[in-house]
Amino acid sequence: MIHLYTYNIRNPLKSIFIIAVGITLFLTSGCSRSHDQIEFEQQAYRIPSNFTETTPDGRVVQTDENDWQIGPMFQGFVEVEVPPFPNPTHGEHVRIELLITEVGTVNGLHAVGYYDMFDDRTQRTLYRHHKSPLDFGLLVFTINPAYFGYRNNYNSARQVNNGLHRLFIYDNRFNLITYGDIQLK
Repeated sequence: MIHLYTYNIRNPLKSIFIIAVGITLFLTSGCSRSHDQIEFEQQAYRIPSNFTETTPDGRVVQTDENDWQIGPMFQGFVEVEVPPFPNPTHGEHVRIELLITEVGTVNGLHAVGYYDMFDDRTQRTLYRHHKSPLDFGLLVFTINPAYFGYRNNYNSARQVNNGLHRLFIYDNRFNLITYGDIQLK
């Protein structure tokens, strides 16, 4: 440490540069996505093939292991208390219950669906919670499944991918928290 201090006195410009680089690395490393988070997000953009079936009162009948996992960035901070229900839906609004388990860890919430998952122009915001950070406790919201459809039409949504649509739930910085599939009958 004495050597560095002596070095700083002799070449202050170099020391300032080294400190600036160190601070930049420190600040950016805490905000970047891990390899696990990136892999989780890549898996989310695969074509939906199954869904977690739930009753109108939220009881899980059958689980799809690919649905409603929590992204590595949010493990220990968010839980899917009750996956979307009813699933399948016959046009009813679908209810989702998330548990925020740590104060100050999740910056807002943005639920997104697509008419065509591989066309960004068809992206739909199905729900948005602007509060940042989210409060500790249960966060309950509903989505209208018609919003998956072209011009927010339920019948058109049923015709795409046999009515199976993926719901993506992000924080307001668009870090993926969880995702899963909703079947429209």
